[in-house]
Amino acid sequence: MFKKLFIILVMASSVYAGLSEDIRRLGDEYIALKSRFYPVWATNMGIHDYDSLLTNYSGDNVFNYRNEILEIKLKLQELDTTRLEIDDYIDYQLLLSDIDYDNFILGKYPYYEHSPALHVEEALNSIYYLMINQSMSFKQKAPFIMARLKAIPTFLHRGFSYLYQPVDIFYDTAIETATEGETLIDEVTQELLKIYPERSKAIEQLNVVVKKSLKNYVRYCESKKEYASGTYAIGKDNLNFLLKRVHFIDIDSDSLKKIGRYWYNVANSAMDSLQRIIDSKPKGKIKKHAPADFSKEDIMEYYQWEINETADFFKEKDVVTIPEDIGSCLPVEMPQFMRATHRGIAYQPPAPFDIDQTGYFYVRPIPPLDSILKDEYYDYIQNRGFKGSVVHEAYPGHHLQLSLANRHPSRIRRLQQDMVMAEGWALYCEQMTVAGMLCTAVSVSGR
Repeated sequence: MFKKLFIILVMASSVYAGLSEDIRRLGDEYIALKSRFYPVWATNMGIHDYDSLLTNYSGDNVFNYRNEILEIKLKLQELDTTRLEIDDYIDYQLLLSDIDYDNFILGKYPYYEHSPALHVEEALNSIYYLMINQSMSFKQKAPFIMARLKAIPTFLHRGFSYLYQPVDIFYDTAIETATEGETLIDEVTQELLKIYPERSKAIEQLNVVVKKSLKNYVRYCESKKEYASGTYAIGKDNLNFLLKRVHFIDIDSDSLKKIGRYWYNVANSAMDSLQRIIDSKPKGKIKKHAPADFSKEDIMEYYQWEINETADFFKEKDVVTIPEDIGSCLPVEMPQFMRATHRGIAYQPPAPFDIDQTGYFYVRPIPPLDSILKDEYYDYIQNRGFKGSVVHEAYPGHHLQLSLANRHPSRIRRLQQDMVMAEGWALYCEQMTVAGMLCTAVSVSGR
């Protein structure tokens, strides 16, 4: 009897192992296909097989990719999910969800047809992701950057032909992004000239060509904006699909709207009460004037100090576990080309498949400092005004959260970028720290 039971257990274990391996294999196949189709996405994920390329949104290429991932979906649906371990079942559902979302944004709501901003953002991000990547030296990255720079004019020109029922607000975003993107091209050009001084003429000419293509893109968007006929509203059925299949939220859009209205009213009332408290207090005066040599560098150094200090606080209080080898979280000013879509602060997580795990905390650009601004920034530092932002974006918020997520053994799990779920943790961190009095409600609300 024992021998029979042992054989049954061994057979069951073999079935589980086989199913688990099937999901891993199909996950790897999906990642490889997506990396080939979306080279810029791959770079951002830390997959560097296609660092010299941009996405080909031609009808044939989109059609082929959708068919290829559909084949993976069909293979997944053939598996006996009743035999899956819980971790494998999660991977199974996430992989199906990823495929459904890709098909949605390429088929049911083809974003690349509705948004002229997508094409210019992808072009600039293709360069920027390589620039911030610390896993390679600039000399190693330079050939890929050059290749992508050369590809940008054609990529943007083709973007015109893909547009169908574009949305006017996306034209506005595209115009601002393309205009500000010239600064990035100039900065990259200067770095390339240091690596290839003997090719200075060709590099400077490439700079002119790429910036001209950005200007042409702006002119095109300006000429077409008044004729924009699309809407950014994806429709009720599509939203319900995304809620269920992409975000795994088991309520429909009508219920979500009711919940949203309720919490909006609660938050609005709380903000009004907070504003009345602030207004009732004596107007703050600058307690101490900034030193004459106070500079932008001092402000950036404070940001870094606050990030490190907050991490140390949570470690000392044993609130969260922060591994000693966690990647650095570095404050940087928001790049100009991103400011059309990021008006405040933001966080760029480390690539899940890269060796280097540095995260970037984008802070508001610091304007030229006159005496008044110097005093205001100095007072901000004295009052540790950056704390509330650090709690959300760095520790114990997104930097810790996403850095730990990158350590997950499942490649499928590391791919996930659902901000609906990610933001829940960061908002909880704010609530937790207000309750624990690291931050006041005022400092958090001001972020």
